[in-house]
Amino acid sequence: MEEQKAYDMFLPSLMRTDEFEHRAIIMPQQIIVDPLHRILLLREASDFEEFKRLKIDKELVRFFSRSDSFFKFFEELSAEGVGFDDLIGADAYIEFDEHIEILRTLRLRYEELLNARNLTDKAFIPNKYKLNQGFIDSYDQFELYLEGYLSQHELSIINKIAQQKSFLISMHTSKFTTKMMKRFEELGIILPLNHHVCFDLKSKEIIFQEKKDEKINAKIFRCEERLEQVPLVLESIQNLVDSGISPEEIVLILPDEAIQEQFHIYDKANNFNFAMGFSYKNKNSFKRLDALYRYLQSYDSDSKDLLLTYGIKVDELPISATKSIRNKEFFQHLEAWELLDIKEEVLLQRYSYFIKLFHTHQMLFKNWLYLWLQLLSKVSIDDVRGGKITVMGVLESRGMSYKGVIIVDVNEGIVPVRSNKDRFLNTAVRAYSGLPTKNDRESLQKYFYQRVLEQAQQSIIFYASSDNRLPSKFLYELGLAQSQISIAPLELLYSNPSQIIDSKDPIINNFDASFYRWSTTMLKSFIECKRHFYYRYIKELKVPKKDEINEGLILHEVLDRVFKNYNQIETIEELQRLFHTHLLAYIHTNNIHYEYYTLLWKKRLEGFFYKQIQHFKSGWSVTASEYKITGTIAGLRFIGKIDRLDQNDSNTLVIDYKTGSTLGANRSKNLEKLSDFQMSIYHELLQEKGFNDIELGFIKLFDNGEYEPITLLDEKSQLLKEHIHSLKQTNSFVAKKCDNLQQCLFCDYKLNCERAEYL
Repeated sequence: MEEQKAYDMFLPSLMRTDEFEHRAIIMPQQIIVDPLHRILLLREASDFEEFKRLKIDKELVRFFSRSDSFFKFFEELSAEGVGFDDLIGADAYIEFDEHIEILRTLRLRYEELLNARNLTDKAFIPNKYKLNQGFIDSYDQFELYLEGYLSQHELSIINKIAQQKSFLISMHTSKFTTKMMKRFEELGIILPLNHHVCFDLKSKEIIFQEKKDEKINAKIFRCEERLEQVPLVLESIQNLVDSGISPEEIVLILPDEAIQEQFHIYDKANNFNFAMGFSYKNKNSFKRLDALYRYLQSYDSDSKDLLLTYGIKVDELPISATKSIRNKEFFQHLEAWELLDIKEEVLLQRYSYFIKLFHTHQMLFKNWLYLWLQLLSKVSIDDVRGGKITVMGVLESRGMSYKGVIIVDVNEGIVPVRSNKDRFLNTAVRAYSGLPTKNDRESLQKYFYQRVLEQAQQSIIFYASSDNRLPSKFLYELGLAQSQISIAPLELLYSNPSQIIDSKDPIINNFDASFYRWSTTMLKSFIECKRHFYYRYIKELKVPKKDEINEGLILHEVLDRVFKNYNQIETIEELQRLFHTHLLAYIHTNNIHYEYYTLLWKKRLEGFFYKQIQHFKSGWSVTASEYKITGTIAGLRFIGKIDRLDQNDSNTLVIDYKTGSTLGANRSKNLEKLSDFQMSIYHELLQEKGFNDIELGFIKLFDNGEYEPITLLDEKSQLLKEHIHSLKQTNSFVAKKCDNLQQCLFCDYKLNCERAEYL
């Protein structure tokens, strides 16, 4: 291109691959269906009896969330030229062929609905398109700079054009392009590995080939917290500029674009130019609509409070929960409540389009709101600030070249990102039928990273190590395993000096263990993390209420209600009825909306119900539920609450309900690492109360209600007494942070210890 500027002639046309495909083919007398409209049509197409076997909820909102899987599946089959017959018998599980036939029927019914409206879908283009002969005839030659992968459909288009005109393809081969190299080999073109090649698809001749000699000049930095990458990137950009690279030649690549907002927040000088734009979802106007939708879903106090923070008074919203309305009435409501934001051109276009698309439909206000939110969530607002440092995702980097490259989040699971396309087909079926596998997709991403790094003069790569994050194994494939520890320059983020003070570990003097009444959790805290003990039991810092469901707490409460009035239950049906009744009562009393869990727990507890009836039939009966017990062990006061005490003619059984793993609580090896002495404490306190012949064990609620007896009780009780003796001898201690960072993940005080995302 640069050489041709010296001549008096027209320059060659340059276009993106998707634009070329759009112009090279035509769809006779049909137009592509709209993304929203296609979902409604697919939902209509699913109205047949066999579809119920897929157990997919057809309620509008839930179907919307699942529909993308169907479209991706149909599009991929079509793009790769794979038919449903190619999939039959590819998997051994009994229902696979039946499900494939259901999907075939769904696709056929969907296509019929489209044809009736003179519409088509991307999934049907490969079987319906015609070459745009006028477009092809307007060029003497075509040349494709291939960065990545061509589907069978795309390859078919250029191969048909190559029958008429010279069609050159330039690409860089590597171990990450073997899938594409095999496809060209099937066409009779064998390409050398690790070369820059150019070949003519028409003549099957290699015109040019050159061994690749690009070396990756990259430094790898490890930081603790993910958000520490923000100031480190700012510092790295300055270093690149100081080395002589102009800002326009620097790119910041975000493998996970969710971190984009953090870079935008701290870009006080507007140095960044975000190529992907800004999602409208981050706008206050979108968040207000989303808060309203959440309220209409649950009507709970938390969502009502959120509405009030956005200045929306719920009592002034006369929305009918049962009346269907047209979209114009829906927008009239939004406008009256000052919730309609269509000032920008792109939003006004979406509004007009929405009105036209659904002008004949009627539905509930909350369903209209859901559709409107879905449309707005896809809106991207261009970054017009004019920053010189380009910020983009890895897909946008295709075919681009920069002298300075910075990549963040190069962690396992992010680089390369895991694909979500395997909704219906596993890897074995994909390999059997010739569809791209997970490895193929990951190789494609690796190729993009490899190319942008190879072309750079300097590259800087960051990854975070907190929460047991690991660097991407891809770094080892590139020979870039060595990393350096970096300290985040937090002063770059704030106008004022950092307020973080390097605090010394608190020293607790005049400590007296006999002053406290110890519990299992209190002792566990002291053994595992002195800093946690300091915050919770000495400073008595209150923990904010958590919004997420605590299923263990709820199940313990419900089972307590069941067994408080019944020492024996004779049938599974009666136990199920009692559990369900008390669960619904608990949910209603506590004003929570977890109807889903009533069905989930009833199913997951079937084994527990069965085992409990067998337990009662063997002679056991419930003596106490949530039994509070106090007493003294080796000179220290203890308190506990036993989930259940059962007795038969001669023995007492201590039962502790478990919804998770028992490995830590019932350790049988490396007892020196044991910190949970719950059962030993119960045993010692019960013996003090005169209970004899005591058995102790866990009932694993979600593991078929299996009973697991406590192991090595004598050894654990002896170890408990050793800890108590040590406590009694302790007059002072240093409240150090624990060494197990994994433990900090679920700690209520991780922010106090600066072991969370605190930037």
